[in-house]
Amino acid sequence: MPDTLESIMADLRERINTEDTITTVSKEEIEEQKAKTVVVMPAGGRGTRIRTETHSQDIHKVMLKIDGKRSMIEKTVEDYVDCGIDKFVVLTGFLAEKVEDHLGDGSRWGVEIRYSRDPDGRRVGNAGAILHALNNGTIDEQLTSIIHNPDDIIVWKSGSYGAAVIEGHLKGRKNGCIATFLVVPETPFQYSGMIIKKSKVQDIFKYPPIAIPTHIGITMFDPGVYDYFKKLVSLEIESSFENVICPTLVKESQLFAVNIPPGTWIPINDIKGLEKARNMLQD
Repeated sequence: MPDTLESIMADLRERINTEDTITTVSKEEIEEQKAKTVVVMPAGGRGTRIRTETHSQDIHKVMLKIDGKRSMIEKTVEDYVDCGIDKFVVLTGFLAEKVEDHLGDGSRWGVEIRYSRDPDGRRVGNAGAILHALNNGTIDEQLTSIIHNPDDIIVWKSGSYGAAVIEGHLKGRKNGCIATFLVVPETPFQYSGMIIKKSKVQDIFKYPPIAIPTHIGITMFDPGVYDYFKKLVSLEIESSFENVICPTLVKESQLFAVNIPPGTWIPINDIKGLEKARNMLQD
């Protein structure tokens, strides 16, 4: 049989993304971990690709309404509150005061929200923002952290994805890992994909799913990772932990990955993503 995009992607999927189906985690372990976890939300970027929407309202990107009632950062807080987590840190920079006024201290949800602003108003990236929050004590170094970009929206049909993140991280911990990526097993290609042999198109598929695991902007760190931030991250340059910290964790075989269904993740990088999230959440 001739190769098709579907058959090639199925083969690729089997080769590059197999899951741990052996390690088990109890409900009691998940509940115990919730009490030792803080959700850290980077919210310092300018959101230039969606600036037409934010500029007209003079607000930060994470304050955009996504379901007619809540902003994307409010939804993120409420998702984890529903999961049973009560400690939050927001890393602010651009329009910091507006973001802080928008969320407040967390009392309306019965939780604690703390803030750490980028040092001296400089852009230091998510790696620098986390390091700065560790240095100034906003992030408790005794707590495990879930780093969740608020513009990565999760539409979960049943149960709590927060519990799924923690369960996956505990599996990773039992396998010797100290950090966990939440990933989707495949993402849609934005254009028509095809197989070409000697310039002749053999197969064509509009928006084919590409079977490469993709990090969706949710990461869990054990306290042991914080030492890597202190050793590898500089506050003098803008950097991301995906580029600075994670390659070292991979080399040391300490980074775990947990799959979630592709259709549950909506990255809001532009107006199209914002409209998709609004439509799904309102439906």
